[in-house]
Amino acid sequence: MGIMTRMLRLCKADVHGVMDQLEDKGLLLKQYLREMEDSLENKERQLHGMTRNAEQLQRQFLRHGEEMEKLEADLNLALSKEKDDIARMLIRRRRCLETACRCLKDQHEAATQERSQLSATLADQRLQYETLKARADAYCRQADQRLWAEESGVRTGERGPIDPKEEDVELELLQRKEALQKGGHA
Repeated sequence: MGIMTRMLRLCKADVHGVMDQLEDKGLLLKQYLREMEDSLENKERQLHGMTRNAEQLQRQFLRHGEEMEKLEADLNLALSKEKDDIARMLIRRRRCLETACRCLKDQHEAATQERSQLSATLADQRLQYETLKARADAYCRQADQRLWAEESGVRTGERGPIDPKEEDVELELLQRKEALQKGGHA
């Protein structure tokens, strides 16, 4: 049973090795970068939504504050005219608005804090993305250069188009000497 298990592991390892060589790492890097960029764009949309929500909460808070000021003026008028029934109704409305203002203020503070945290996270992730993108671009450039070198037959330490043959160097040296002698005597 142990031999069969080991043979199965060897086959799996060999298949994984073949798959790794078939995958183009540059393409995978580019795909991962696209996915990261999509994720960042989603978070930016979420951040804009949070900003709009916080602004809406702030506007509601201000409207309630203005309404409370009007109620306060009406309440003072009702008290001065000794209209207790109207004053009671205005007090009830004012208290409801005070409660609503406290809730809006709490919601606004929570939304602002959540927005700040997401903004900081987004800034960090954007920096990580830009760093990774630069590194991936450098990797892809190096991979392209290696591929070009392999396709053109240039290998380090081997004679290729970059290392001319000794015969070619000697021939050019003789041609230049001859041209120099003809040019010097003419």
